[in-house]
Amino acid sequence: MRIWHQGFVDFARTPVYRRSFEQHLAGILPPGVSVTIHGLLPGTFGRDYTPIEALRYSYVAHLLDNQICEAAMTAEANGYDAIAINCFYDPALRQARSLVDIPVVSLFESCLLTACSLGKSIGLLALNEDQCDKHRELAAEYGLSSRLAATVPMSPAIDEYLLEADDEAAAPLVAGVRQTCRQLEDAGAEVIIPGDGVLNDFIWRHGIAADAHGAVIMDAAGTLIHHAAYMAGLRKSLGSGVSRVRHFARPAPALLSHFRDFAERAAVAEEDFSEIGAIG
Repeated sequence: MRIWHQGFVDFARTPVYRRSFEQHLAGILPPGVSVTIHGLLPGTFGRDYTPIEALRYSYVAHLLDNQICEAAMTAEANGYDAIAINCFYDPALRQARSLVDIPVVSLFESCLLTACSLGKSIGLLALNEDQCDKHRELAAEYGLSSRLAATVPMSPAIDEYLLEADDEAAAPLVAGVRQTCRQLEDAGAEVIIPGDGVLNDFIWRHGIAADAHGAVIMDAAGTLIHHAAYMAGLRKSLGSGVSRVRHFARPAPALLSHFRDFAERAAVAEEDFSEIGAIG
């Protein structure tokens, strides 16, 4: 089984995360599953902007959604069994599902659904207040607001590139994550989800998950990959796929071709994505 992992970073700008994530992923893959890591197109964020900053702005996020859609179509064309979007904003999830028949899963939905089987109340650890707003918005969209005990940001707010720090520089960040986890536990969270893919890797890299006082700290990336493998297996074994009646209606090829031509959209080859590497 082959899974296309689609990160929402340009991996060329996050070398520590890239190496650590690959090592972590190699240790949690289900038997018989291989994952190919892809980042967004090189240069997506330039030299001056971070993913969390770009996602704050709806129009900018909309522009970035196209890369997710292209990745999904390329993954299906290249014979992948599923695509896993490693971003807690679940970018272009509905659009991507409407374009391909292979399963498309994303970080927030996968983790929230899984957390419902691990505990009654869920807490999300965010990079900043904007991300907290998005967590609450998505929980409401998925009908799971009642399971959300709290979503708490790091204080002070951080971005993905700060999490590239070496062990000495990371010490205050580690302390901040531990403090925020305690706040989530005090708010009643039985399951704590690191609400960002890079943050999730930081937590596991520094052994913070072992510090929980009874609450479960979820491995968000591991959950995402296992969910993708589960959905691909479900499709293969039972023929289960998404409904095409309303929400995930798939456009006819001629209609899709017309509007892609009008919007001057061109297919993106797999090798165009950043820092590709296969595991398993």
